Amino acid sequence: MRSACSLVLLFAVTLFAGAQTPTTTQQPAPESPEVQPGTARALQAHVFDLFQSGQYAQIDALAQQLRTQHTRLRGGNWQLNFLYQVINSPGAVTATDADWQALIAKLQSWIASNPQSPTPRIALSGAYVAFAWKARGNGYIKTVTPEGWTLFNQRIQNARTALEDARDISVNCPEWYRGMQYIGMAQGWPRSQMDTLAQTALARNPEYFYIAFGQAENLLPKWHGKPGETETYAAQVADTIGGREGDAVYFLIADHLNCCGRPEAPAMDEARVQRGFSALSQLYGYTNGYLNSAAFMALRAGDTATAQQLFAKIGDDWFAGVWGSKARFDASRSGQPVGGIPPVGPVTTAPINQGVQDSPNK
Repeated sequence: MRSACSLVLLFAVTLFAGAQTPTTTQQPAPESPEVQPGTARALQAHVFDLFQSGQYAQIDALAQQLRTQHTRLRGGNWQLNFLYQVINSPGAVTATDADWQALIAKLQSWIASNPQSPTPRIALSGAYVAFAWKARGNGYIKTVTPEGWTLFNQRIQNARTALEDARDISVNCPEWYRGMQYIGMAQGWPRSQMDTLAQTALARNPEYFYIAFGQAENLLPKWHGKPGETETYAAQVADTIGGREGDAVYFLIADHLNCCGRPEAPAMDEARVQRGFSALSQLYGYTNGYLNSAAFMALRAGDTATAQQLFAKIGDDWFAGVWGSKARFDASRSGQPVGGIPPVGPVTTAPINQGVQDSPNK
């Protein structure tokens, strides 16, 4: 459901929906309805403190450790991705241009102190991408000012340059490839180039599902694909990984595309989505955000029996990032409107492109 822009700028919303207690791929967490954001918050605070105090060598060491060990957070999110989210943003969607410029200067200082580290260059690219979208805005193309377009294109090119400068030292960092996906979508790269980028990245690290997120978006009809291609791709990625991990990735792709606003890939296999949620829970434990998302997608698919089972686990612990409001949650749980707010129901028509979901250049 999230565009390249929103993936960068809505970090504060998604941070604790899917990123909590850390686990590894070798040590599955038991299924539990408990949400434990403390460790994620501790990791965020630790990295932030290191960054603010200029202890870049320690961040480099941690990033390399996370690349090697593939450490996860509760809900399956990679701690490596989490680390970059902490250092490539001023920390608020309301940050001023001066805040962004100060962040960029800090990352450039880090690069100067350790030119052979990929971490600050990849973070710098992410910062430029988000700063570019700040200049452009999230509206339709007709709403973007000439100055907004100029700044957008300049900053996206700066992001690309940062990654190209880091190409030779970043081959083992999957975030380099994810950053290039953001840039390719913003610059309108041809499908063949985007396909090759995703294939190369997943060949190196097939379980780094953020790459699959980017390619699944790229195969939507509003970008380079035809109806049904995204759904087919999600199944292929999951099948290639195989087992519970593959099913878990299928759920995560579905969540990324279909929860919790207008669905973008409505033909996802609901049975596999729910099997994937179960697999995710067994491997890494689920988060409250993903539990609510599973219920939301069950309703979207018309699977009210599964939705009610999930509502029983949710209780009153509704998640605003999924439902938007308590009234929408209550209406969806009961199946009846609440205060004029209708419940979530099955998708009956193909999605229509809207606002922030559009290509940046359309």
